[in-house]
Amino acid sequence: MLRYDKIGLLLTGLPADETALGFAGAFAQLASCRQLLCVYADGIMQDQPDETPDAAQVEQWVIERLPELVRPLVELRVLDGSADAELLRIGRDARLDLVIKGRPLPSSQTAAGARLTRLARKAPCTVLVVPCQVRPHHSRLLVPVDFSEHSKMAVETALEIARASAGMDGQPQVLVQTIFSVGYGYTKAGVDFHEAARNIETATRCELDKFLEGLDTSGVEFQAMCMCSEQTPEAVHDLAAVRKMDMIVVGSRGLSRSAAAILGSTAERILTASPLPVLIVKRKGETVHLLDALLGGG
Repeated sequence: MLRYDKIGLLLTGLPADETALGFAGAFAQLASCRQLLCVYADGIMQDQPDETPDAAQVEQWVIERLPELVRPLVELRVLDGSADAELLRIGRDARLDLVIKGRPLPSSQTAAGARLTRLARKAPCTVLVVPCQVRPHHSRLLVPVDFSEHSKMAVETALEIARASAGMDGQPQVLVQTIFSVGYGYTKAGVDFHEAARNIETATRCELDKFLEGLDTSGVEFQAMCMCSEQTPEAVHDLAAVRKMDMIVVGSRGLSRSAAAILGSTAERILTASPLPVLIVKRKGETVHLLDALLGGG
């Protein structure tokens, strides 16, 4: 069962806020949410923040854009200017399960990839980044995997979201994708490129089948596939486009407590260049020790 008890929504006074509100309303209903904490930090994605807006006006604007069932869950906090550290402190202290942030499209001159990746690295919970103008559909999910524990968490989360979306947004689908490449050493084995690719694909498929053992895929149209490419983020975006997916779900590289803040270069490039929403799945609280060090404790 999909459950995000506490959802945080970061609003920054930019056009993508409206898209983020649409996803926040949808996820709050899907996930049995008990609190929707809206943090408005005007200028956090800009070099020159405007004056702090009137809290009552911001709250009214937020409420009008959320479903009626979600409105009683809203708590609003308005921060003064660019408040990156304060935002992370709120996320830690409120013990959020999910943080949602809107963003410009990757091609926009106003895009801020570095700040998005910092947010995804440091947030103590799962992060959903939604590009401007995307409609809140979430029943067709693509999950790139590398056979890690966090990839398994990403697949399980995608299945939960898809099942929760059943009957609301078309037939729920989860497509798992793993990507392999052929190194230069295949000639030493006396085979050509295509034979080497077939051999690696066979081995990768066996590893993928083992990785997926025991997953509950009931109620979801489920498919897993292998692709040969040296450009992993591009392969992910290409497949998402041709299969008309709604969202990309990827695990962070939480290899250890100290490494939990490292998303990994592949996940970061998927995030910053994606025209689709990207859900970065993290184990709740795995960056808390890092945040305590950065923010000076609780």
